[in-house]
Amino acid sequence: MTITIDGSEYSVTELNAKREIRQTSIQYNTQGDMLIDMVNRKYLLEATFGLLSEEEIAALRKSSEKIFVSVTFDAPEGKITEDFFISDEPAPVVTVINGERLYGGVKLTMKQR
Repeated sequence: MTITIDGSEYSVTELNAKREIRQTSIQYNTQGDMLIDMVNRKYLLEATFGLLSEEEIAALRKSSEKIFVSVTFDAPEGKITEDFFISDEPAPVVTVINGERLYGGVKLTMKQR
């Protein structure tokens, strides 16, 4: 399975795409009756990455410095491309395999704008 973040494609071992309800505006009249109820459904993504190369982890860290990044992923509705906020910086575990440095254990939580 793959996910695209800011134009760079990454292999993920696990991707949880959950839809959350976010209430944006609720107003009541003086009798307590609801007049306006605007509710948005937004995605919350939790991605677990496989082993990443030095170039991939550098690109992920650069993307996490931005306020919003473009993310493309597969959902039941089809391929979704939306802006997301990455709430944490990728913090990998360094592994050396056959002399090549790889990064594992990277998990990111992203909230749709």
